[in-house]
Amino acid sequence: MYKIFQDRLADKQLVAAIKEPKAIEAALKYKDNISAVILMMGDILNVKHYVQLFHDAGLPVILHVEKIGGLQLDQYGIDFVSKVVKPFAIVTTKANVIKRAKQQKIFVIQRIFLIDTEVYYQLEQSIHHTAADMIEIMPCRAPDFIHKLIQVTDKPIITGGLLDKIEYAEAALAHGANAVTTSNVKLWKKPINKR
Repeated sequence: MYKIFQDRLADKQLVAAIKEPKAIEAALKYKDNISAVILMMGDILNVKHYVQLFHDAGLPVILHVEKIGGLQLDQYGIDFVSKVVKPFAIVTTKANVIKRAKQQKIFVIQRIFLIDTEVYYQLEQSIHHTAADMIEIMPCRAPDFIHKLIQVTDKPIITGGLLDKIEYAEAALAHGANAVTTSNVKLWKKPINKR
């Protein structure tokens, strides 16, 4: 699935965030414009079904493990994700979850909320020590910081949050983001690509 993700990401710089069941149908409808989905809903009883549904459609699934009902983020929970749910990747804000997931050979995206410049400078200092494979910067309306960050790391950067206009997506991509993430279905209808 990693190869599929890489190929789709090279062609499509949009990751659809799935926050409610009705978004599933829309993501499948617009899958030709989407590189992957971030699954941000469900529980331990139905999450495997959702992941399989997207995988069957050829869409890599990034599971936001902190949003799955009933999922403990201990070693057993990460084992469950790795061996039963089988998403392409996970996204998390938690360093201990990153460590556990990497022990299971899971592709990990670390989500970071840039709430001020102090957080940015801490990220800049610590980015070389994170075991995550990719970084997601929230919100996407910080293109200057994305540009600065790509100067100090070779880890791919994606960004999302507060993305309600195509112009914000284009600015983030123009400043070096590899992709943008959004739950805004209106933005899934047309390809969003680097120019």
